[in-house]
Amino acid sequence: MTIEHDFFGILGSDDEGEVYWSESAELGDQAVEVDLSSPDEDSVSVEALDIAAAMINSLEELDAAARESLVADLSSEKSLTAHYIEQHFEEMDAEALDDAIIWDSGDKQIDFLRSLRLQRVGFHPHHSASEGHFALLDYSISPDDTDSLIVVTIDVHGDTVALAIES
Repeated sequence: MTIEHDFFGILGSDDEGEVYWSESAELGDQAVEVDLSSPDEDSVSVEALDIAAAMINSLEELDAAARESLVADLSSEKSLTAHYIEQHFEEMDAEALDDAIIWDSGDKQIDFLRSLRLQRVGFHPHHSASEGHFALLDYSISPDDTDSLIVVTIDVHGDTVALAIES
């Protein structure tokens, strides 16, 4: 069985019932990998696909909201965002870090966050309940110099539900 959608085209496979789609999208002057996957096409609704398509079409707004959640996390007592930033200031080569941080407002943490590069957005339309991880936004300060990502997980409404660091 397959699913046909105006934005994503024909989704699904004859074998496992899995759903997968991927494409590159533009965010400013940067290419971002965008993918959509589900282990079971029966759990994917047209409404969830419509929401994912709308989020892809408004990638700049989605990115801005995710970055705002990273800034908001800086003020929390056990800030994962602050830990990610500190980790890179301690571990990355100073020259590579200087090249990666393209903003200079005087606030190193904010400049770091503004300089993060959105690498990938992964949608999981089978998690369309409001508490589910509908999409993951993977950010890196310098993809050529570090494998470490800070990942913002959002729900179907675009609200941040979790932050994580992945290597």
